[in-house]
Amino acid sequence: MKITVNDFFGFLKASRIPNLVIIGLTQFITAYFLLNVPLWMLMKASFILFILSTGMIGAAGYIINDYFDQKIDMINRPNEVIVGTTFRRRFALLAHALLTMTGIGIGFIIDPAIGAIHIFSSGALWVYSTVLKRWILLGTLTISFLTCLTLLLVLVYFRQFSLLVVAYALFGCVIVFIRESIKDIISAKGEVLFGIQSIPIVWGIRGAKLMIFLAGSAGMAMLSFYLYSLPNWNVRYFFFAVLIFILWIAYRLAKADKMKDFKIIRTYVDMIIVAGLASMLLV
Repeated sequence: MKITVNDFFGFLKASRIPNLVIIGLTQFITAYFLLNVPLWMLMKASFILFILSTGMIGAAGYIINDYFDQKIDMINRPNEVIVGTTFRRRFALLAHALLTMTGIGIGFIIDPAIGAIHIFSSGALWVYSTVLKRWILLGTLTISFLTCLTLLLVLVYFRQFSLLVVAYALFGCVIVFIRESIKDIISAKGEVLFGIQSIPIVWGIRGAKLMIFLAGSAGMAMLSFYLYSLPNWNVRYFFFAVLIFILWIAYRLAKADKMKDFKIIRTYVDMIIVAGLASMLLV
């Protein structure tokens, strides 16, 4: 099997490099700003390998999900399909296997607990891509939890516990749940043809909106409690602005009835994710 230039660039696109950079940056910021780990410890090879191994598991998850979603994506976003077009399917499977095994191997070298969590995460991503995403709520909850786990992994690595990190992880879990639910609305046209039982397909757009509102309310409640207990006024002002933005998004969601509306709202949710990351710098 000869690897072509198209396969190489297809691999980079399918791996979602910008998303992996954000994951690594989030773990670094969590350690430095939330756990107050000295910078010299974050420059050690073991921590760099820890971030790299997490990125490998994430990249493998993106690739295998694209592999199994090719037919659905050809309907929902035909111009953006990578696996099966610019990146051949056999190489996608090979890349997934190599990334997974290497990420798990590095994890065990660093800490057996990290390696075990990587096994769980890679297995969950495979099951999500093949089975769980076809069942209502389970797929969305799986991705939300695995996103939360990337932050909790930092606590495992440093053998520490921080309520602040847990709070950020839970808030991130809720925001990702909302984002994935909006994504399901956008993707419903192709998913319904292949037996995917997502929230908007089973409960309709109104049901999906209700679920998003409930998740958003839970997120706002957690954020309000966090603000009340936090002595740092800079962070309080920052998140108060985020709360107002969330209310505005809720208003836009209630009015949304076209796909372009939901795509815009998904972009707004991405902005909240970035804002949450930026807020760590103020703690």
